[in-house]
Amino acid sequence: HIGSSWAVMRADPWTQKTLQNGLTPETAGTVLNEMQLWNRKNTRLGIPLMFAEEAPHGHMAIGTTVLPTAIGRASTFNKKLENILGWCVGSEIWAQGAQIAFGPVLDIVRDPRWSRVEETYGEDPVLAGQMGGAYAKGLQEYTLISTLKHFAAHGISEGGHNGNTAQVGRRELLSVLSYPFVLAIQQFGAKSVMTAYNDVDGIPCSGNKWLLRDELRNEWGFKGLLISDLYAINGLVSARIAADYSEAAALAVKAGVDIDLGGSCYGKQLVQAVKKGLVSESLVDELVRRVLTHKFRQGLFDNKFDKSFPKLEQDMTYDEDCNLNAARESVILLKNENRTLPLSKEVKKVAVIGPNADNVYNMLGDYTAPQADGSVITGLPGLCAQLAATRVG
Repeated sequence: HIGSSWAVMRADPWTQKTLQNGLTPETAGTVLNEMQLWNRKNTRLGIPLMFAEEAPHGHMAIGTTVLPTAIGRASTFNKKLENILGWCVGSEIWAQGAQIAFGPVLDIVRDPRWSRVEETYGEDPVLAGQMGGAYAKGLQEYTLISTLKHFAAHGISEGGHNGNTAQVGRRELLSVLSYPFVLAIQQFGAKSVMTAYNDVDGIPCSGNKWLLRDELRNEWGFKGLLISDLYAINGLVSARIAADYSEAAALAVKAGVDIDLGGSCYGKQLVQAVKKGLVSESLVDELVRRVLTHKFRQGLFDNKFDKSFPKLEQDMTYDEDCNLNAARESVILLKNENRTLPLSKEVKKVAVIGPNADNVYNMLGDYTAPQADGSVITGLPGLCAQLAATRVG
């Protein structure tokens, strides 16, 4: 029942993939080819897979470029650079054989207690839509599908708890919180949207027919793929909207969700839902047709996968230069009272305060793969190197 596979190349503490046991850019293409070959030869219809990878600030895999997080890039106000960065990330994902990039995150966030602020472009819907749309367009230069996250109102969950209820009126939902998604779809051509965990007015987004089918598809003309967040369709049961997984599958299909990330509901459970009369087979055909259309457009049926996947000749220096520019433009100096910076030679002591001063993973942000020792210079050793004559502690 698997039509797509998620995060084969992803490496982080959650997946327990490390520099020792994870895929590298040199091995990933071969592994994905082998999976495609097996699927073409050993499944009933031989339909090729679509591979989806996380890409909110770079491809979340070993040996790839790590960008500043979106909340940093938002402060650059540089839409052209954001488009180039998306192109750089998309080229790396495409070169390793994947078809879908999960990103950018277009949630509007105004509660600093929410644990995912760093993934977003902040609180302004116009800025988020313009910057996120530019990034999505860059990702899609190599026939990738950019998946906008997370629709809708995910960033204003009650109490700042991830996936909690969103207390929001219909006007704000449609004109403010949904605006970045509409902009990225209509102006920049984003081809996919991911449904959010939270509920709006008591209805979880992955089963919300009004939100997904009536508004997103019919009102705004979205023709692309709708993908649930991980196990979000299962969540219809724990939210007591559905009695079991087959009923949850039926609700998601009626809402127009094409792909069940996690796969618990769109396998045998969806077959049972059709047999029980909970959802029509013609409605399931509609979703299948959409997925197959995107697979054909990406040329998956034309690639025999009998040799190596075509590799992109990348100018990694170009990636590094653009990334450095983004990091520099992300820096904001709020005040420079009494011309404190640059530091004068008379300064004898500099205090570096906080647990993240020499923590590689926390400094790079979430959705970051493990980095080789010595490949990242954090704040503390960086300052020590630059201020050799100054006492840093």
